[in-house]
Amino acid sequence: MRIMSFRITPVASVLAIVYGLYGFAYVPILLIMGAKQMILPIGIVAPLVFLNLNLHLAMPTHFLTGILSAIGASFCYAVTGWLTGAAAVLAFNLVARMMGGIDAAVITSASLAIKGSPSGSPQTS
Repeated sequence: MRIMSFRITPVASVLAIVYGLYGFAYVPILLIMGAKQMILPIGIVAPLVFLNLNLHLAMPTHFLTGILSAIGASFCYAVTGWLTGAAAVLAFNLVARMMGGIDAAVITSASLAIKGSPSGSPQTS
């Protein structure tokens, strides 16, 4: 089996959720560390690729502004995660098309049951 492409929306949505959860935890971590400001990225953030706009904001001073900052950070990181996921899928699809696909093997629970144990050797009782 060869993987020729991925759909953009599911992969980007998963990364948006992961980045959004990280963004929600970002503000309390900064408060615990005593940071003077927080930086919220919007754009594509991947290893060696930084195509983003950084928002430099002051740290919250009250409980309500802390909650709003955490929600804002979660939103900024979710947008960044979606854009990063979409860019990664586009890059993967481009490379996979140029190479004629990527070799892959699919292992299902049904094929494991037929072969025996997950190690491949038959089960003995």
